[in-house]
Parts: sequence; C-alpha cells; structure tokens
Amino acid sequence: MRAVRRFAMDTIEEVEFDYEAYTRENPPDLSKARPGLEVRRERREAFKARLINHINMEIKHAREMKHVFISYCHENRTIVDRLCQTLASHDIHIWLDRDNIGPGTPWKQAIQQAIQHGDFFIACFSTEVNARSQTYMSEELKVAIEELHRRPADKVWFIPVKLNECEIPDIDIGGGETLRDIQYVDLHRNWEAGIQRLLNTISVTPVHDQKHDTNALTDEGNECVLFRSVDGQYYFIPFQKVCWDSTEISLTLCPNSSTQVAFLRKLRTRLRDVPAGSSIDQLEAIAFAHQEDAAWVKLQKVAQISTECETVWEIHLKEETVTSAYKNRTEPVILEQLTLDQVADMRAKRVLLDEKLEDANPSVMQTTVFDQMLLEAQIRGELSSQYGNRLQAFSSPIPELYQRFRNTPERFKKFARLISVLYLKLSNTVDDILQLDIELLDSAALNIKFKGRRASLNINREPTFLEFEGSCPLPE
Repeated sequence: MRAVRRFAMDTIEEVEFDYEAYTRENPPDLSKARPGLEVRRERREAFKARLINHINMEIKHAREMKHVFISYCHENRTIVDRLCQTLASHDIHIWLDRDNIGPGTPWKQAIQQAIQHGDFFIACFSTEVNARSQTYMSEELKVAIEELHRRPADKVWFIPVKLNECEIPDIDIGGGETLRDIQYVDLHRNWEAGIQRLLNTISVTPVHDQKHDTNALTDEGNECVLFRSVDGQYYFIPFQKVCWDSTEISLTLCPNSSTQVAFLRKLRTRLRDVPAGSSIDQLEAIAFAHQEDAAWVKLQKVAQISTECETVWEIHLKEETVTSAYKNRTEPVILEQLTLDQVADMRAKRVLLDEKLEDANPSVMQTTVFDQMLLEAQIRGELSSQYGNRLQAFSSPIPELYQRFRNTPERFKKFARLISVLYLKLSNTVDDILQLDIELLDSAALNIKFKGRRASLNINREPTFLEFEGSCPLPE
C-alpha cells in the first residue's frame, strides 16, 4: 500500500514523501540480525534526515525569491499578466489566485494565508475595480488591511498600483487614515518608471546574500531627520535636503511609510486650522533634530508636492529662541554643593548610558528622601530644560529604540544617535556635541564615546566640557 505523509510549514504549503518507495530503495539489512526496534529507529532517523534536507532545500528556494501577492479585478487580467511577467523576470515570485489555488482547496483560507505570508501586497486599482460595488478583490483588501495593522509601521508592505486613470478608493485603514494616504505607483502614465519604482521598493537581493551586501536593506542608506510630536511620538523621516540658516529651517522630506505621511498631514492640518486673524507663532513648538543639532521649532509652511514619479514634502520651520537669562540658569544644587555642570554630566550619562540615580552618585542613597528628590529633579532636567519639564531624562531612550529596530543594526545606530542629540541639546545638557560615537558591541550593550561643550556661565570662565565613554545596556 502506498503511504503519503504531508507536512505543512510557514513558507511551504505542502511536502509529500512516499514512504513505500523509500523502503523499496533502502531495504533493511536483515543479515545484521539486530533487534527490530533498533532497525526501526535507524530507519526513522534516516527518513527524518532526508525529509529535513528536502524541506530545507524548499525553504532556501522560497527565500531566494520575494513572495508578492497581487490583488486585481479579472477585467484587468491582460495588463496584470504583463505586470507579473515583468516582476517574475527579476526573480520575484508572484502569487495569483488562478495559478496558486489547487482543485479542492478552500480558496478563502488559501488567499488569507498567501496574503499573511507575503513579503508585499500589491493592490491593482482601475476604473473597472471602482465601477463594481463588490468583487473578490474587496475581500482580499479586507484581509490585507487587517494584516497591515500587524505589520511594523516603518516597513513598506501594502503597495497601491494604478493600472489606468482612476482614483484610489477612500477605504478606511484605521488611525484616521485611508488607502489614499499610502503612496501609489502609477503604471498608466509611465510604465517603465512605475515598474522601476516597484523594483526599487521590492528588494530582490536573496536573504542568504544580504550579509555580504551593505546596501541590502535599502532604508539603512537613507539619512533621516527626527521629529518629536506634541504628544511625544518620534518620527525618523528620510530627507532629500536640509537647509538650516540661522533660525530658519527648510526641509525636503521623502516619507517612506503611511505613519510618516499621516504625521506630516497632521502638521499641515495644524497650520490650516489656525483661526483667521491669529498668528501661526501661537502653535506649540515641536522638537527637531538633524545631525549634531536640535531645536524647538514652530511650523511656518507644510506642502505636499507630487510629480509623475515621486512625492515629497516641503517643510519650513522657525527655531524657537529662549532668552539667555532663562537658558543659562546658574542657581547651584543644594545637595552636596553640586554644580550645574556636574548635574549635566549625570544627565548626559542617563541619556546615553541609562545611568540611574544610585549609579550616578551612590552616596545620595545615604541622604534624606528630600535630597534624593531634589537631585533626581535636577538630573531629569526639570529645572534647567528650555521648556520646563517637557523633555525630561527619566531614562535613556536608547533601550526602547533598540526593541523597535534590533533587526536593522545600522539603522538603529543612526536613530540612536539622532534621539541622543535631541535629548542632549534640548534638555540644556550641552550646547555643542563634539563627539558621539556609537558602536554595537553585541545584542546586550552599546558602546558610546561622548564629548560635549557646555555653555559658558560667565564671560570670565572657559566653557566646561563633558567627556566619557561607557556602555548602555540593551534589552534581550
């Protein structure tokens, strides 16, 4: 009797193994006259090894090709076939319902699994799609939107494509956004340019080769600016150009996720909703960082500019100035006669090394609770921050950042540097950052070398320099 065993895995729908044929090819050696139990055990091990090898080869092949689910209306079958052939010629594996669902297979379950396991989801919109109230594509979009909620916000996964002159449906995707908030690719106006944009988005570098390719993760090559919104959220957004002239800042930004676009749209809405006769200077300042500088800034202009091939955002900011009388406060800390420079050193070590109060000054634990509270307030920056307690150093922002970007080390280091600059500058810890070297030692710690210059508290005294090297512990 022919026996067939089936095994399911995430990336492989089905693996078949003919145990009877294997037995015929590898008959047991009865001449050894060993106990039957031992013979069966060895045969099981040989079967297991062969099966694992077969599965590994299938997984290797699957990982070498990006799995892209294409959702479309069957009236557009001709142009979709052309799209599939083009992508397939670049070693991109296409999943289409008519090609990948076998007879007798529950099609709803097969489609759901294909969408969830796909590296990308391409939604092909057209006038034919918009003309119909209900299609199979509608069901696929529902599954894809649910999956989009589970995906990291900073990773491109859902890609709308225009096949002809049409509107992207205004379908809600949550968080106050719709499908129209996701940047689309237009194949109608310029097929070649649109295909190139798709190929640039869908990395075709095999997974096993990425460790040899420093540009395998395309996002890591992009330089970013950092915004901290009024509600305390952080946005690392790629830019084309930054011009920081005195207190005027002009940016050309290239957001690469729906979350970043939604943030920029909110900024534009804030400007638009300023009451007539009121000044935009009344808007609350937000934090901004670029390279070694950071500032509290106020919006002046937010504009979205779309061309045939790309969409960019033009942002104009004005640096918020703080009077030197407030910024350079000189009142000493009562506890142990510590100076503001010494407290600033403790604050810098908290931001960069996640140093706690007892680590910064163990003798403090022998003092009164009031003294401990006073020093803690000073280290946080409650009494010296440019904006009071808006940006306090309760702990280092680096460990939490690592939890989000641990799988992309180069990007994590860039982001860790930017967020450190933001805290060091806007908590009035240092005026200038002279050195900030960040090196990932392993998955447990980050080595940091820092040197910064404090503002001179009076004209007869040289500015103070903070300088140290240490490690910031990272979460497992």
